[in-house]
Amino acid sequence: MSIKILPLGGLGEVGKNMTAVGFDGTYVIVDMGIKLESILGFDDANIGEMGKSELINIDGIPDDTPIRRKKVAAILLTHGHLDHIGAVGKLAHGYNAPIYGTPFTVELVKDVIREENVFRVTNELRCVNPGETVEIGNLSAEFIQVTHSIPQTCAVAIRGPGGSVLCASDFKLDDKPLLGPTTDIQSLKRLANDGPVAALVGAVRLEEEGPTPSESKARLMLREVMDSAASGGGAVLVTTFSSHIARLRSVVELSYELGRIPILLGRSLERYCLSAMKLGLVDFPEELGIYGRPNLVRRVLREVRGTREDYVLVVTGHQGEPNSVLTRIADGKLPFKIKKKDEVIFSASVIPNPLNISNRELLETKLHIQGARIHRDVHVSGHAGRKDTRKFIELVNPEYLIPCHGTYDKLEILANMGREMGYPKDRIPILQNGRMLVLGG
Repeated sequence: MSIKILPLGGLGEVGKNMTAVGFDGTYVIVDMGIKLESILGFDDANIGEMGKSELINIDGIPDDTPIRRKKVAAILLTHGHLDHIGAVGKLAHGYNAPIYGTPFTVELVKDVIREENVFRVTNELRCVNPGETVEIGNLSAEFIQVTHSIPQTCAVAIRGPGGSVLCASDFKLDDKPLLGPTTDIQSLKRLANDGPVAALVGAVRLEEEGPTPSESKARLMLREVMDSAASGGGAVLVTTFSSHIARLRSVVELSYELGRIPILLGRSLERYCLSAMKLGLVDFPEELGIYGRPNLVRRVLREVRGTREDYVLVVTGHQGEPNSVLTRIADGKLPFKIKKKDEVIFSASVIPNPLNISNRELLETKLHIQGARIHRDVHVSGHAGRKDTRKFIELVNPEYLIPCHGTYDKLEILANMGREMGYPKDRIPILQNGRMLVLGG
């Protein structure tokens, strides 16, 4: 009995994650992501209006041709980041298969589907709570809670004839995550007792030795920087990942502690925060202002500009995205001008690709010229470094260790780590998108 693993995206790159896992002729697909770098680099890109072939040609979504004619029983989503769910609108309709994800992930997928204007996506959406197992014909999928930078992230253990495969592209080990539970070590140990055939393990941050600092450290960093920034008498602007609900809650709470009123501005901030509040995942104060519509963003900025010292403006734009609120402020396209006493806090690292690096550098230059004091890297990663990844592999103890989610230099780092841990070379295959690996049989 053979197990087949077919990566369709996420290898040799950051983003566009999608992998098919097959048992006895039946497959499940894990994740359907976009590659934000490719889409943002395409002038006037509106993914909802773009065709599938067009997006494949610009390397924006996976080319799923190799799996199209096979029997796909389910689509399993590990978490709600766009590099894991953003292609659902373009690809899911091609499969007569339900989509499984945690409640927060499914809520975000609904937004992706609503914004899709080319294809009609009618796949059934099924919610799975972290820790639950779903039966899919003669297969099963266990959604194992892991800590990441977005709520309700899971590693998925797929069991079928011949054994089990764990898909764990995004995780960290954090004893104090501030929001949500810690990584479910006990479930990983139980999985190890079953002797998993293979584990796909994310490599995106393996240039860092680790251990990855806890989110509680990020809050301490924010407290220090925000306290200093608020004492300057100007506006304080904070930008971070819109999906990082734990970080956003820290910013909101610290703002009130400093005697300032937090306001969240930006479409993606509104989307993620309202979804988290709807599901009871975060307890933002009722009076917190969250505004996504462009006319409301303009109105609020117009109202607060004269008393800027009273506010903390939490805005989109941590990567220097051209249409973000922070970039539009820097470009003079919104009714709020940066002044000499204003301070801008980037509570996010730059995603390491040339477009993001260029956009972020350009944005920082504009802000600096206009007089802002800039605070960089007030942040801890949501991904495990080498030390925590090694611990994770030791917990799971798979027969085959398969590096995933990362550029090839990162995949090679993970392969080298595996060799140091005693894995023979033929048990650490470095795969390529579109090429199938067959185990056993």
